[in-house]
Amino acid sequence: MKKLLTAVIAILLLIPSGARGEEGMWLPFLIKSQKYKEMKALGLKLPADALYSEENPSINQAVVGFMGEGANLRSFGTGSFISDNGLVLTNYHVVLSYLERFSNENNDFLKYGYWAKNQSEESLCRGLDVKILESMQDVTGIMLAGTEGLEGAAKINKINENGKAHAKLVTKGTKREVRMQAIFGSNRYIMSVYSVYSDVRMVAAPPFAIGKFGGNEDNYSWPRHTGDFAVLRVYAGKENQPANHSKDNVPYKPSKFLNISLKGAVENEFAMIAGFPGTTREYIPSFALDKIIYGENVERIAIRGEKMKIMEDAIATSENLKFRYSTRLSSAGNTYLRWKGELLGVTKMNLVEKKRAEEQQFAAWVNSDEGRKAKYGTVLKDMEELYKDVSLYNMADLYFMEAGINGSEIVPFIGKFEKLVATYSRKTPDLKAAESEAKRLIALTDQFFNNWDYETDRKMFRDMLKRYYEKMPAKFHPEAMDKYVALYEGDVEKLTRTIFENSMFTSKEKLQAFLADQNRDVVSSVKSDPLYQISIGYYMINVDRIMRQRGDLQQKQMALFDLYMKGILEMRKGETLYPDANSSFRYSFGQVTGSSASDGLTYDYRTTLEGVRDKFINNPGNEEFYVPKKLQTLLEKRDFGRYSDKTGSLTVNFLTNNHTTGGNSGSPVINGKGELIGVNFDRIWQGVASDYRYDPKVSRSVAVDVRYILFILDKYSPSRHVIDELEKANRW
Repeated sequence: MKKLLTAVIAILLLIPSGARGEEGMWLPFLIKSQKYKEMKALGLKLPADALYSEENPSINQAVVGFMGEGANLRSFGTGSFISDNGLVLTNYHVVLSYLERFSNENNDFLKYGYWAKNQSEESLCRGLDVKILESMQDVTGIMLAGTEGLEGAAKINKINENGKAHAKLVTKGTKREVRMQAIFGSNRYIMSVYSVYSDVRMVAAPPFAIGKFGGNEDNYSWPRHTGDFAVLRVYAGKENQPANHSKDNVPYKPSKFLNISLKGAVENEFAMIAGFPGTTREYIPSFALDKIIYGENVERIAIRGEKMKIMEDAIATSENLKFRYSTRLSSAGNTYLRWKGELLGVTKMNLVEKKRAEEQQFAAWVNSDEGRKAKYGTVLKDMEELYKDVSLYNMADLYFMEAGINGSEIVPFIGKFEKLVATYSRKTPDLKAAESEAKRLIALTDQFFNNWDYETDRKMFRDMLKRYYEKMPAKFHPEAMDKYVALYEGDVEKLTRTIFENSMFTSKEKLQAFLADQNRDVVSSVKSDPLYQISIGYYMINVDRIMRQRGDLQQKQMALFDLYMKGILEMRKGETLYPDANSSFRYSFGQVTGSSASDGLTYDYRTTLEGVRDKFINNPGNEEFYVPKKLQTLLEKRDFGRYSDKTGSLTVNFLTNNHTTGGNSGSPVINGKGELIGVNFDRIWQGVASDYRYDPKVSRSVAVDVRYILFILDKYSPSRHVIDELEKANRW
């Protein structure tokens, strides 16, 4: 027995202990007890309640999460208040889609930038909301009350019931909103209380050539020289409360905004990033990681690669298509490179094998005690066996999303007609409802065809149809897909040319005529349309053969994962663990520092404007490295104003070893004094696998230095009122 215990202790010593320094995304209400001492040791000068407080203004109230309509408090990016008049600083790429929408042939905001000269010129970003964290707490006891002995759907229903009741109690008499979230599987729960503002307006954004300098070629790489920033303003109604957009609204008065440091980033200084990171998977089992990285990611990379080639060719052939596809290409390229980086990083870390070793250690801990053996003895084996089926349906879902409904734009557009078809499919159609739906679709048709390119989308449909047909098992094929591929003897080029030419869904005139005709024949015009049949077939396959089956399997897998995480928490009791990111507010901390990225390759901690010039000269004719003439002139004259460093150089981007992920785009980078020194916008290629395991050697986040932002606003931009407002707020 003594030998057994000695062996177990030796094994446990190999298990990673609580997160070290730079690793982790930490919950703000626990930061004081969990990480404040380490942060102080690294150079934080602020008191703990400056980071999070429910009584006094704190940094969490200076940070916002960006959300689209119907997001249910899930954010896609982060920003921070930088004045007492509602100014928000974020990333250019976070709001790029709005610049694209605002642009037209007469006002090319992508080419020249968006520069409001006063508040009256600030434009509403329709559908964009911001959330501000007011408080956060552990509500595990409340959420799990009365769930003892319950399993499956009964337990989930009880948890949801508890959450709704408590949220109603907390928000009573206020305009605040609540989100309950599970962490560590579903073993613990946190509650976040937010204020949500929906009147958000564009103030200033540089031209694409600055905001996305380097484009896809530089994405996830270093050195970077990208001015990835934009300025917005949040507006409020009476008494500073949330209100729908109105000309009567006034700039929001935040309880806390971040002062800006004119010193910018300094090597080796303390750096903290605050924001709403999306998703990480630190605790994923080895077999699931293996399937995701070497199965799903490989397929995603191939699909996105095909889509990007089609969009690149389209942009190269037409200036007008730049407006339609720049944002989509940027978004596709971003995830494409992230997936490639994850593949590289997981392989380089040998992470699948490391996790297998950790699981063996967990098994040894379990087997050393009969009680633990009875509780956790088969959990890993059961999860791995079930995951064989889960992974099959995950792949089917991947293809449904990537090659099916999002394979081309025409498919989700056609999907919007299903309600009209359903109305006419009833024994007694409701003609009044049908006319109402037809009017709605006329407006959608106008919107769709104003931003759609026939031939580009046909090529997308063609390539994604072919890939789906060849890669997916026959049981996941839409019936219409098999029918028409067989009819055209596998010639998808001929198939797609023919059905696009003959479909009314590819002609604005035909479609509008159909919708305007009160005697429209849905059976002959819609249901008989091959393009409609294939498109709707994707949806039907998902409903009939993927979605429910996958959901059932995942629910079983989640129950097992919850048990596994319960064991992990028990085994590692006493250690300081951080939960996976889930779009809730987090802090990460570390230092401004470079990296030994790979064998023989060392990265300096910063880049300067001289590097912008070098890339421009070395890439003649490449639009991704074009430098606007005004910026060229400022560089030639070295007219950097007060924003250069002691050597006379102007820092553009810098690196930190903060742990970040998607959703941290636009997060403020804050020094030890609580001052803003930059805006986070990316990670380096070698470190994106930090979503699965942080690697202190290569996990690096990329930020734009605040001095470069101020330089552009001051020396390049005509939006003088912005820099005046910042000078007043910071008392420079």
